Amino acid sequence: MTEKSIAVEPDTKNRAYYGYKEAIVSIVVNFALFLVKLAIGIHIKSIAVITDGFHSLSDIITSVVVIFGFRTAQKPPDKEHPFGHGRFEEIAALIISLLLILAGIEFFILSIERLYKPQVVKGNFFFFMVILLTFFIKEGLARYSTHLSHKIHSHALLADAWHHRSDALSSIPVAFGVLASSYGIYSIDSLSGIGVSLIIMYMGYKMAKSSVSSLLGEAPRTEFVDAVKGMAMVKGVTDVYDVFVHDYGTRKVVSLSIRVEPMGLEEAHSIADSIEQTLADQHNASAVVHIDGVTVDKSMKKKISDMVESHPEVVSCHAVDIGEKIDFHITVDKDMSLEEAHNLTHHLQEDVTKEFKKKVVIHVEPCIDNYREC
Repeated sequence: MTEKSIAVEPDTKNRAYYGYKEAIVSIVVNFALFLVKLAIGIHIKSIAVITDGFHSLSDIITSVVVIFGFRTAQKPPDKEHPFGHGRFEEIAALIISLLLILAGIEFFILSIERLYKPQVVKGNFFFFMVILLTFFIKEGLARYSTHLSHKIHSHALLADAWHHRSDALSSIPVAFGVLASSYGIYSIDSLSGIGVSLIIMYMGYKMAKSSVSSLLGEAPRTEFVDAVKGMAMVKGVTDVYDVFVHDYGTRKVVSLSIRVEPMGLEEAHSIADSIEQTLADQHNASAVVHIDGVTVDKSMKKKISDMVESHPEVVSCHAVDIGEKIDFHITVDKDMSLEEAHNLTHHLQEDVTKEFKKKVVIHVEPCIDNYREC
């Protein structure tokens, strides 16, 4: 089967638009939160708040990576990359994950140092409420990014969403550390910083693992394989198996094998072409369908020949081809008139069509020797 050009799934044609949209919103929100947290952290001398502020700043860096990733992923296929550059989104997600892990390690070390060398933190209820408010802002941003990631099936946006969520979750212990400091319990600030760092590193690890798995060619989702099998189980197909999917981000390459009922090669190829086109139209994939079991029922051929040759005017029936239509040749007496030949073929077409429910095409040839098959 020849490979066909693809039509993208709904919304995937706007991948770059959604990616840029998410990144720009994230940059604006996170920069504002960074300034707020940094100002509060410096004012009350809280390592946890400052750490959380730089966590928000790291979100800006990841958003820049998202923009770069989506921009590169949209580059068209070239000689070195015949399936495009869509997997660069996964590379962007991996970079984001590694930055997250590095940030977590750095802030973990700072928090440990502060635990052994505590400093007075000037927290109060007002700053507690301000830091707590950032949780709801970042959680809202995380849900927004998750929504867009599902819309275009993007690991990069999902990684950014988890980055936002880790920042949101980290704000909770930070806020209570600020509140505890107002009662003179300063160790909570350092312990909060350690907790935030561990959350950051864990989220980074999970995202990195997911990105690496995708880059290595992880198995397709069961739902997608089932959808492919469902589309391929059309009339004439008895089984669909060996479904392989290679995901290139903006493009998928799907190959599958089908078994078909006894039929002609032309009809079998027509079915395969139809399946390929359906997959191309409804999924972001180039589809290649392999056919197994393309056989013509010999008994059906013989039945047609016997039926045709039962007419005394027919000397022989040969070259029977069964596909979307039944096509065969007959030889008749060379002295048969054109009108008689026309009436004979018309009668044969009616009989064969009635019996096999297919369109019938008959080729008439004169026979020089009535005592042999021509």
